Amino acid sequence: MKRSTDTRKSTAEVRANMQKHYGELTDMVADPKASADFHRPAYQANNMIRIQGQQLEHITVEEYLAKKYNIKEADTGGKENGRKQHKE
Repeated sequence: MKRSTDTRKSTAEVRANMQKHYGELTDMVADPKASADFHRPAYQANNMIRIQGQQLEHITVEEYLAKKYNIKEADTGGKENGRKQHKE
């Protein structure tokens, strides 16, 4: 349904109301803590990434898997280690 032009505000009125509202906002005093939070750097993850990088263990894939799956000897030379073989 189309609105009546009698009740609708003109673009000039809307713009004037907006400018008046923004002018009132500039007169308001902001909370100091909110202002400090707003002006801090956006991304502070650099330090966290640097610390995590220093904590990483620099080991090979074989060493990681041996540690994760509690493998005593990483290289068995192709032999079976302790499993019973099924004989046909």
